[in-house]
Amino acid sequence: MIFNSEISGQQQHTTSPVVTGGSVIALVYNGGVIVGTDTLCSYGSMAAFKNVQKIAQISKNTIYASSGEFSDFQQVVKELAKIDRSALQYDDGVHPSPKDYGNFLARLSYKKRCKINPLYLQNVVAGFHNGERYLALVDIYGTYLESNFITTGFASYFCKAIISNYWNENCTLDQAKQVIRECFKVLFCRDCRAHDVIQLAYVDEQGTHIEEQERVDTKWDFNGFKFRANEKLHTQ
Repeated sequence: MIFNSEISGQQQHTTSPVVTGGSVIALVYNGGVIVGTDTLCSYGSMAAFKNVQKIAQISKNTIYASSGEFSDFQQVVKELAKIDRSALQYDDGVHPSPKDYGNFLARLSYKKRCKINPLYLQNVVAGFHNGERYLALVDIYGTYLESNFITTGFASYFCKAIISNYWNENCTLDQAKQVIRECFKVLFCRDCRAHDVIQLAYVDEQGTHIEEQERVDTKWDFNGFKFRANEKLHTQ
């Protein structure tokens, strides 16, 4: 992101994200790849925008999501959409694969980083091509990593144990969905930049599917919340 300085008139680069999105969780399952995000974008520490879609369909077999600066996410979506549009215009039957998009994003992130104007994002690219599942992470430095599961943001700290205990790469789609829901339950309780409204998307041999938003079930009526206020403890 670039802005013009009102004092010097010189073009400067931003030094920190402003409007940011939270964690992304992505898992492979038996037949495809599923990605989940919440719908909150925070302005600093304020939960400013609560109905934001942070998952984008890039092509008929590729989806993209990210944590970090939302304006950078929008810019990346535009750059990836240009590639898909260009392939359609050639009309030669050749279309980029999900891995092509992942590699392009890694080179783009590295280029921006080298110009000291990085994309403040942890990117997740998911796809299904020629019968194979694809899931990759690209970070702010252009580091590229393929894996069977990916977590970004606070999910990297709070959710790996849940994934390790309840997920495997040959689980069903419904099982993978339930694991992601459990992860976002924990994040909503423990991450002040998380939201209890989430959105899931998955890609399989039929193409991409972005589902409607849903609210995760949370529990707040524990006895410890209701009866263990400090003032009551001190008066007992």
